[in-house]
Amino acid sequence: MKLARKSVRHASANQLSFLFAEAAPIVRQISAEAQRCAHPEPAPPVRRTRAKPQKKVAREATVALGQQDRRLTVEEAAQVLSVSVKTLEAWRRLGKGPEFVKLGRSVRYTMRALDQFTLERTVRNSAEGRMLDMRR
Repeated sequence: MKLARKSVRHASANQLSFLFAEAAPIVRQISAEAQRCAHPEPAPPVRRTRAKPQKKVAREATVALGQQDRRLTVEEAAQVLSVSVKTLEAWRRLGKGPEFVKLGRSVRYTMRALDQFTLERTVRNSAEGRMLDMRR
């Protein structure tokens, strides 16, 4: 019974292939120019860059201030003095640290003030250091 079904299937397949074999296959030839139009090559990416505006005023101000008058953040000042930020905050509260500039809510230190603070705190021996601590 299985053989009969297979043969029926083959017979119908043969009949269909016979019908299609008579018709000539349609082959379209596309010219090379038409193929290029159908699938154009992607154009290379164009990089458009704008010149960044220069902040002339800020640069002139930094040059005019000089290294001694440069304003440092609390983190930078702590690094210069080799102390923690918390120590600088405590000194500001107690009034015993270097002079600082208050600009709005931010605190800045100048290199001149940090140098002056370290020169005032320079001692020759530990007795002078104790005397210095007693004065403050």
